[in-house]
Amino acid sequence: MSINKGKPLYYDDICLIPNNFSELASRDDADTSVTFLGRKYKLPVILANMESVVNLDVCKKLSSNGYFYIMHRFGYVIKDDNKLSVTQDLVQTANRDGWALISISTGVNDDSKRDLDWIKEYGYRVDVITIDVALGYHQQVEDRIKYIQDNFSNVKIIAGNVAEADGARFLANLGVNAIKVGIGQGKVCTTKLQTGFTAPMLWSITEAVKGAEDVPIIADGGIQHNGDIAKAILFGADMVMTGGLFAPCIDSAAVIGSDGTKHYYGSASFASKKHSKHVEGKSIAIEADKTILEKLDEVRQSLQSSISYAGGNKLDALKMVDWLQIK
Repeated sequence: MSINKGKPLYYDDICLIPNNFSELASRDDADTSVTFLGRKYKLPVILANMESVVNLDVCKKLSSNGYFYIMHRFGYVIKDDNKLSVTQDLVQTANRDGWALISISTGVNDDSKRDLDWIKEYGYRVDVITIDVALGYHQQVEDRIKYIQDNFSNVKIIAGNVAEADGARFLANLGVNAIKVGIGQGKVCTTKLQTGFTAPMLWSITEAVKGAEDVPIIADGGIQHNGDIAKAILFGADMVMTGGLFAPCIDSAAVIGSDGTKHYYGSASFASKKHSKHVEGKSIAIEADKTILEKLDEVRQSLQSSISYAGGNKLDALKMVDWLQIK
């Protein structure tokens, strides 16, 4: 039996200490931009690549306004009497309209392989491919990474999810460009209840940084408040993925029910899978509030305030602050 003695920390277990001298004239002057995979974006924030968070319209809006995004990989659409996967639909539309960023998800099943073959056959441009599966520390993930590397020479690869150092090291050694970290942490994820397997988010980030060294880390899940983003950055995350902050937005992909609430559900829920095999997610009703761009601006202001309290003028200042364990 192996016992890891690292601190099992969640976001709510710590607080950041404002103990650095600040010379920032105004919080509005703080720079929240981040360079990720060779491009600059307005925020270190990614809307979760979930069917109830992003869709074609949301991704177009994010690409057009200087934000990084990842389209989900679930479902089909009918266009001009043709049945297209959501991946094919986005790639075709984004290439036709000249989007600034074309970023998709793939799995390890045959449907996902057919999407990738289709993209290659038609010679469409894709900038980022995220291998998005429940457990990234897996032989099939290795096989899919190698397939993408062999067939898409200019594509950046994100892979996950993993929750500790060995999994992150495995992906880093395969040459991925970023690693998605976090298992069982999302608001609509029930993995920890169904399986007993999970890992506290701040602990997972710390371990992934140890295993992956210089490979960028995406902290995926567990965000309850805007301030949690600053905590994730302190512990080593380069980007932070959240569905719970954005699913309630008026223009998110979450469907508005007859009661006026948005229906937010996990990627492994019955609502997404459309069957009851290996369900590890649930659906919840949430009050609709703000547009996505309004919410992103709110997050920007929160991060500017965080940077001010950290005594700096850009995101790097958040990596230099002290913290206390409060739980």
